Amino acid sequence: MVESSQGFPHIQLRLTTEGRAASPPGGGAKKNSITLVNLGNRQGHGGKLKGSVDSLIFDWQDTQEKREQEGKPPLTEKSKPIILKIDPIAFDVEDLRKYGIEVIAELEDGYIIGASANDPEFSKLQKKIEQFIKAERGGNKIAEIWEILNGTRRPEYILSPELLNEWEEISDDKIFIVDVGISCIGTKSQFSDYPEPKSNETDERYTRRLREWINKRDSTYQQWDDIKSEREDDFTDFVQGYQGEIFNIIDGHIPNSAQLPDSFSCRIKISGKGLKDLVLNFPYIFDVSLPDDLAEFVEPEALSDVDNIDFQLEPPESNAPNVCVIDSGIQESHFLLKAAIDSQSSRSWIPGETHITSDYYGNGGHGTRVAGAVLYPRTIPRNGKEKSICWIQNARVLDANCQLPKQLFPPNLLGEVVKIYHEQTKTRIFNHCIAGSVPCRTQYMSAWAATIDNLTWAEDILFIVAAGNLPSEGGKTGSTRLSVKEHLAANRPYPDYLLEDSCRIANPAQSFQALTVGSIALNYYHQFPYSSISQKDQPSAFSCSGLGIWKTIKPEVVEYGGDFVIDEGTPPNITYPQNVCPELVRSTLNGGPAIAADNVGTSFSVPKVSHIAARLAANLPNDNCLLYRALIVQSARWPEWTVADDVNKLHVLRKIGYGLPNVDRALGNAPNRITLMTTGERRIVAKQAHIYQVKLPEKLRSQGEAFKILLEVTLSYKAQPRRTRRNRRKYLSTWLDWECSKKGEDPELFKARVLKEFDAPEDAEKGEGLFKWMLGKQNNHGIIKGVSRSAGTLQKDWTVVNSFELTEAFSIAVVGHEGWNNDPEASVPYSLVVSFEAIQADIPIYTSIVEAQVETEVQTEIQI
Repeated sequence: MVESSQGFPHIQLRLTTEGRAASPPGGGAKKNSITLVNLGNRQGHGGKLKGSVDSLIFDWQDTQEKREQEGKPPLTEKSKPIILKIDPIAFDVEDLRKYGIEVIAELEDGYIIGASANDPEFSKLQKKIEQFIKAERGGNKIAEIWEILNGTRRPEYILSPELLNEWEEISDDKIFIVDVGISCIGTKSQFSDYPEPKSNETDERYTRRLREWINKRDSTYQQWDDIKSEREDDFTDFVQGYQGEIFNIIDGHIPNSAQLPDSFSCRIKISGKGLKDLVLNFPYIFDVSLPDDLAEFVEPEALSDVDNIDFQLEPPESNAPNVCVIDSGIQESHFLLKAAIDSQSSRSWIPGETHITSDYYGNGGHGTRVAGAVLYPRTIPRNGKEKSICWIQNARVLDANCQLPKQLFPPNLLGEVVKIYHEQTKTRIFNHCIAGSVPCRTQYMSAWAATIDNLTWAEDILFIVAAGNLPSEGGKTGSTRLSVKEHLAANRPYPDYLLEDSCRIANPAQSFQALTVGSIALNYYHQFPYSSISQKDQPSAFSCSGLGIWKTIKPEVVEYGGDFVIDEGTPPNITYPQNVCPELVRSTLNGGPAIAADNVGTSFSVPKVSHIAARLAANLPNDNCLLYRALIVQSARWPEWTVADDVNKLHVLRKIGYGLPNVDRALGNAPNRITLMTTGERRIVAKQAHIYQVKLPEKLRSQGEAFKILLEVTLSYKAQPRRTRRNRRKYLSTWLDWECSKKGEDPELFKARVLKEFDAPEDAEKGEGLFKWMLGKQNNHGIIKGVSRSAGTLQKDWTVVNSFELTEAFSIAVVGHEGWNNDPEASVPYSLVVSFEAIQADIPIYTSIVEAQVETEVQTEIQI
């Protein structure tokens, strides 16, 4: 049994079988109509591509001659930039290396940013085009290269929307600060195929082939490092050629936290002339964006009086978990916080203010409010004593205006924060309320979000981040983020406007491995002529929505962050009286009361989830953060209003994810509920399956005892990211999904379905079809269409079943799939949680299911 403060603790989910996973059923995809037309028009299509390549080479030669005359820094002769559009289904982008093209980045709709790979004349590509025109062997794939674009179109595929809006107006002398991404993977983006033993091959010969493969793999790693170093030098020379500056360089190198296996990122200062040259001509660049302005935090309303407080916070246990608050600083002397502050670890990253860790933002601070919400997630006690659940650590990164100084590049900054707090004080929970002011991009993962993913991959940590806020009014001209007032003025009513692209979650909330938190309304307020926009438990009027990048479910959970109130005006005026605001601790450094309900935002939802994470870390100190993340999401539920038949469930999912987490369900159970979970570190490789079973007592499955059971499953895993590729299959080194028993399916038949080499008994029950899962394993497989549970690294699904539809053992399999890393030894960790709950609270199932679990030894069907 797992220790728990609850009377009904979670119990261990036991691995019963592991083996090689069965290959998923394949099916030949129909050829795209554009590809078919190209195949039928070889002269026309081939001639068009040939002309595009000739034009590309001529323009590049012309550019090179001019840049010498204009005194621009030299560019490498080995690589010329190219942009292609390919058949996004049929053409494997990694095959472009066969055409002498290095893939710099894979974009949406089949667009590829590329560069010639030591082939400045694109001779391999030209040869393939000739083979296509002549219908010779090896040329047919050219039909799937739909277009080669003019180099002057690079800005629309490389620049962020905000910078693209300025592009035509950029003057040579204007100084810009921009974030850039440089690809450095070369043409060898994967290892060669792992050698499989051949029939009649001696052990000695196979061992020799295996050793050769390992040597090649190690050599590939070294090649990637060499390419990265060479491109760092090339990029540094380019920027310095325009008297520019690269921020946060350490000993002449990009910090490790800004490096991924396929790319590096940095923040630079450069002239408009240099910026234009960089975007149009530096071949390895795939992302140039303006630094994120942070979402404008709502200015506090008029304060209300608060009764005298006779409450004393006591210090936590010495070994209590730490929660690092990455924010605007904290008023550490505040009597409601002081006992919980780990003052020895307080740090400031603000240039010129590294000695100041206090919270001087506005009227009541920001980081102080956040820290208070970690300790007091619902209300602040007025009397008595209470021991703090955790230590609060103060990482000040926002200035007195609640902005991130431009000198601080988030990937470098977060790398330093994690290095200091995780390495020195074993901190694992990082509360990160900072979010950009515009919708996140969906083209590829941002450097900020990818850094969170990479840090999470490297260490046992959990980032809990904000979904982002919509401004109440006065959005910036030309901004992709509209304000609530602008939506209402355009006759887009609440809650419909929350589904607009302009309301998409903010950077870095799209991070695959962070836990993203949105906001719901605390209550409904109406006092003529004022009414709150939302009803109680419905999405806050300002809370940004999903889906996230590549159709991931974001935000995953929500908490109470308040709401906006409007009057009868056209358009209405927006305010937020104390009736709709969460109660928060206030900084008194600029005067005012110690607590107040005077501010709203997703910033105040995040720490309430951090509170649950801290409670889990205190209860399960030896378990990993993947389990904490899984248990938080497993505890989440949709509010009552979502049950109505006329409520669009996909819209609910996009706005509030899996719903509102519950600390009691996260920590324990009840007589009518039981949760089983993996403990310790579980790791899996691609093409492997781990099968778990939950034994179910006969009484629970009896027709005569039929009742409804809520079945919930959550898989939480992490993998190493690559930024230059699209979708989970290429962004992640290895990706996972889960599969479970069908109605009435025999456990042995389930094994045969999941494992490659397992034969079930002939008399095994085949089952009666799938349970009606809310999401389903693939798009359109669940009750909710157009989304699947498998898109991200946090995969929850739920269904209500009749008890008699279950067999003596409910089986569930975690299956590994190859991502960008085709090393068969590349493993990823995961946690799996399964819950059964009798819908009728008076039906006890906990004890009988506990008693049904018996020790079973793992039967390894096939050694990997």
